[in-house]
Amino acid sequence: MNETTSQLAPAAYGYLRVCSDAAYRAAPGREQDMKRYAHEHGLQLVAFQHEFAYGKLDAFTALVDTLRRTGARHVLVPSLDHLGQSAALQRVLLSRLEASLHATVHTLDTP
Repeated sequence: MNETTSQLAPAAYGYLRVCSDAAYRAAPGREQDMKRYAHEHGLQLVAFQHEFAYGKLDAFTALVDTLRRTGARHVLVPSLDHLGQSAALQRVLLSRLEASLHATVHTLDTP
């Protein structure tokens, strides 16, 4: 087996909350940051899920379904704030990803 046929990089999915004009304008830069992070950490960033409304979890639910369907175990977020504004909601969603789906959540704002 040569380098080009070696094991594929693990799949990762990005998740962003884009609920304001400023967040919408910043989204392409955040996506580039996540692509760079994935590349630097040996992950294959497959797709992004975007949450466009406060209080909604449609994209999060789609992300969970995708992780279940594909068996992927890596999620990238710019920061935990993208999971939710409250610490309680962040904990619930992290638990759903980490404990229920055995996914690793990578945040770009932490070393």
